[in-house]
Amino acid sequence: MSDNTEEKPEKEDSPEYEFATGTTLHGLNKIADAPNWGARLIWLCIFLGCFGYAAYLITETVLSYLSYDTVTDVSFKFEESLDFPAVTFCNFNKYALTKVARDEKVNVYLAPLYAFPKRWAMVGTGISMEDGPTPTPSPTPFLPNLASITTYAGFQLDTALIRCTWRGEPCDASNFTHSLSQFGNCYVFNGDPEKESVKQTISGSGNGLHLIINVEANEYSEDPTQGGSSDVGLKIHVHPRGEPAKMDTQGIAIGPGTHAYVGISKINYQNEIPPWGNCEEKKLNHYDTYTLTGCLLECRAHWVETMCNCTAMELPGTMDICEPQTVVDCVPSVYNLITRGRLPCQCPTPCEHGTYGKSVSYAGWPNPAAADSTWPTYTIGSATPRVPDAVYFQRNYCVFDVFYKALNSKTVIQKRAMTEEDLLSAIGGSLGLFIGASIITLAEIGEYLITRPFKCFRKKTRLE
Repeated sequence: MSDNTEEKPEKEDSPEYEFATGTTLHGLNKIADAPNWGARLIWLCIFLGCFGYAAYLITETVLSYLSYDTVTDVSFKFEESLDFPAVTFCNFNKYALTKVARDEKVNVYLAPLYAFPKRWAMVGTGISMEDGPTPTPSPTPFLPNLASITTYAGFQLDTALIRCTWRGEPCDASNFTHSLSQFGNCYVFNGDPEKESVKQTISGSGNGLHLIINVEANEYSEDPTQGGSSDVGLKIHVHPRGEPAKMDTQGIAIGPGTHAYVGISKINYQNEIPPWGNCEEKKLNHYDTYTLTGCLLECRAHWVETMCNCTAMELPGTMDICEPQTVVDCVPSVYNLITRGRLPCQCPTPCEHGTYGKSVSYAGWPNPAAADSTWPTYTIGSATPRVPDAVYFQRNYCVFDVFYKALNSKTVIQKRAMTEEDLLSAIGGSLGLFIGASIITLAEIGEYLITRPFKCFRKKTRLE
């Protein structure tokens, strides 16, 4: 008798069981192969607890990353030599009294800004309040605009520079470049971008820049009652080469009869881009390198040109230089509106920029022995040249040294508190520690999701 009994097909495991028992994800195989429901429930609670805590840690990590926090890293680097910065200095006196009071064309041209001559007389054969301007010889040594007349009638380094040394070696007016500011003529040491920067190789005073400047107080035409400055002396500013000096808001004041020691230290800043920081590099129209000062000066120039239809002499621009009457009627009001925020300036923090920390100390100058040394003679008006005495030194001579306190530079770097690599590491660590998940696990889950419909379709076909 033949056996007609058909062999039953072997039961096929479900795709879920195959995934649970074959995946590298820890815990699922224990749940699938548990000997009873009690053991299965225990492993299920363990797995869900680990999975939930891992999800919590991952959520906190992602939120921490999305807060875009930063940390600051400070480092010091010691050098054998350091590039010296640019040093700009200006006289608080904008125009020399003898030039503006004795030159009719200058006197009349500048009349909206100042009233010349002043009410007080100069010592010796000078100018009194009764003097009128004398005719100007022809041709005039200036063009008929405010910048040219200021260059001619303002503070002159050729006559004001008494002594200059760099690292103990003599220097002269040819080592300075001319610029214009709201103080008139200014002069910059080591400011020519076409030349290589000078370097300081030994730290300390005496190894940097040493200057003695005659501010020529008897030539002061400033009158506070007419909007002029009440100060006498110099304003100096130490700044990176390639960055313009904004002398009205920056700098150190030095009065006559004092010796200022300006110790500097180099500081470099590196800032993060948004959303971690707010740095941005903009292209400037008149400067090769983006700096905050250059941007602010260009912003001023833009608003002055827009509202006054001219360019202030101390600002970059392409329009005609503002006339004195326009400077009085329009330019200050524009500056005031910018300061108050009524006229916006979009000047973000640069991503990389350098600056110089400064510490200033003062000493009286000169001592009796120095005062008795040989000094260049001076004249007042058309009087006979005189030898300076202690009183003249106290009224006219400003002395200052600029030097590196130490040959090192400090770098301050704004860094992301959590980078993309840190984020992935934290997420991977949480998943790996609590449920053993990895990139391989993600591939296994992807395989399951792709093959699951095909297996269901194949099973349905077999049953039919």
